[in-house]
Amino acid sequence: MKKAYNSQGADGLIPLLRSIQREVRERREEILRLESSSRVLKRRAKKHPRLASIEAELMTHRRELRMTERELQRLGCALDGERPFRVLIPGDDGAIEHGFAWDLGDTRVHTIIEDPAA
Repeated sequence: MKKAYNSQGADGLIPLLRSIQREVRERREEILRLESSSRVLKRRAKKHPRLASIEAELMTHRRELRMTERELQRLGCALDGERPFRVLIPGDDGAIEHGFAWDLGDTRVHTIIEDPAA
């Protein structure tokens, strides 16, 4: 079943989207930090004692990030592939293209305006 939101309904998602987006940002930052640590340790020694722990942490953060993205999907929303801190929300007809966008820090959603030249 497709999710559909009017402007008021989309605005009502903002507290939840803010929380989800914060988690996405924190997990992505931690993944980058752990990947960097992993690369450094791999260059130093293939069997560094801390490497297994870092790899386990990486797997956990990646799994949790996927679960967070699935939570967005259950709402009918999606992360914007071009703007990482933007969430796309379906409109009244259930289509993202006719919906709304919310950027981290915004207090309201904005209507997605399609480019007629595209």
